[in-house]
Amino acid sequence: MSQKLYTKFDPDYDFSDADYIVIGSGIGGLSAAIFLAKAGKKIVVLEQHYVPGGFSHTFKRKDGFEWDVGVHYVGNLNEDDSQLRVLFNYLSDNRLKWEFMGDIYDKAIFDGDVYEFPAGKENLRKQLYQYFPEEKSAIDQYFEIVDKAVSRFRLYFIEKVLPPILRVTLGKLFTKMFRPYSSISTYDQLKKLTSNEKLISVLCSQCGNYGLSPRESSFAAHAIVTNHFFEGGYYPVGGAAEIYKNMIQTLNDHGGKVFIRAEVEEIVTERKKVTGLRVNNTLIPAKRVISNAGTHNTFRHLLKENVNGYLKNSVNGTKASTPHLCLYVGLNASDNDLNLPKHNIWYYDNYKIDSIIDANFAKSPETIEFAYISFPSAKDAGWADTHPNMATIQALSVGNYDWFKKFEDEAWRNRGEEYELMKKEFEDKMLEKIYELFPQIRGHVAVTEVSTPLSTRHFTNYRQGEIYGLAHNTKRFELKTLRPKTPIKGLYMVGQDITVVGVAGALTSGMLCAIEILKFKVQKEFKRMARENKDVDRA
Repeated sequence: MSQKLYTKFDPDYDFSDADYIVIGSGIGGLSAAIFLAKAGKKIVVLEQHYVPGGFSHTFKRKDGFEWDVGVHYVGNLNEDDSQLRVLFNYLSDNRLKWEFMGDIYDKAIFDGDVYEFPAGKENLRKQLYQYFPEEKSAIDQYFEIVDKAVSRFRLYFIEKVLPPILRVTLGKLFTKMFRPYSSISTYDQLKKLTSNEKLISVLCSQCGNYGLSPRESSFAAHAIVTNHFFEGGYYPVGGAAEIYKNMIQTLNDHGGKVFIRAEVEEIVTERKKVTGLRVNNTLIPAKRVISNAGTHNTFRHLLKENVNGYLKNSVNGTKASTPHLCLYVGLNASDNDLNLPKHNIWYYDNYKIDSIIDANFAKSPETIEFAYISFPSAKDAGWADTHPNMATIQALSVGNYDWFKKFEDEAWRNRGEEYELMKKEFEDKMLEKIYELFPQIRGHVAVTEVSTPLSTRHFTNYRQGEIYGLAHNTKRFELKTLRPKTPIKGLYMVGQDITVVGVAGALTSGMLCAIEILKFKVQKEFKRMARENKDVDRA
């Protein structure tokens, strides 16, 4: 792999030759960039951070400890029939490798009761039968309705790239077919299947993957995300950063360029047409821009001129997803020595998920009634070779931006004693919870660090410190503006707001954007993808 994947922003670079400039180097932006670059377009990617990758990047601290920030596991990568694996192979030129997390990918804990989520839909079904033998019919109905929702979700994606003439006919039909699953909350849909509140909570235990509680989230979001993991979880060999590194290598190999420390301050427009970008106080020409900066950032902050009040107003009514706090832990012993698992832990004090999350919003950082605990080093097949006698843990809980709002104008890493005290209170309580669940790590904690919603805001520009963009509630799926092509000539959108949360959602958004831009020419890239996949199979 090339040693120089990206460079610091250079205002003297000749941007006039770029066919498309991409704002943000997250997975959505990179996937669109690679599709276009492989189709012969000249691509430049601008990233405000000092490392690219968006939520796929990792960060390092003293003694070589390293953690991912957003990619904790990926589903739908089973080798036999995974379209997502084919897409990753295409985007990484077959370099990116994945490690299966094992027979159990998640464990949920409610009030001390433990529920395992085994890989394989039928394995999970049988496991749920064992936990809830009187609810077999409801469980069967659950899998049936998830399947239906996922199949209709594909229509939701297709509708986003239909030409205007078909949107008023075929598009309306697709929307009508999808609406029964998107317009009802997860809790209300499951309540139709069963009155067993414990079963409902267990089925919703992974709701942190889409950032909303059962009563707040759209069932469509729940269905697509939970279905994503039915066949098990996978993790990139070498860590989450291998995703963006391999994708950028592919982009470089096809003439693309990535600049870091390139903060886009404005998308300059004239008469609803993109004319340039203001980057680090420098105006650069641009006729075609792809924004991976998020819907709120793009239409409420980067577009300074009121070029399209309809778009701005249409997203103003949607709220941001839930922010979080995270404790990063470095241990001075190996995963094997400490007997740490590959699977994730979803911990709840009791079965009332909605009230727990609501209580966290009302309380303070040191109240830990919910925790998502992940073991990135245990999941990474390459970790032990490069980090002997070391292990890492991440533990997240629900956050509230208002707790930290008064510090938002303070500089990163210099927000004062009160802010650091709040972080320390969270750290102490979360460590207590980890020790309770994994007492064997006591005495082995070498490094700790806490991130808050302000950390997320600093690195991503998400104004409320949210990690999942627009909230995945029923209102989100009513928005007709969440599509790759905008009414502003030359401006396109990618990212989880356009599709759905997660790595797969981001990749899909990039592919949809490429379809919108390349039209029928994208078929050539699909044929290339199929051909390259056959070559991998033969090898």
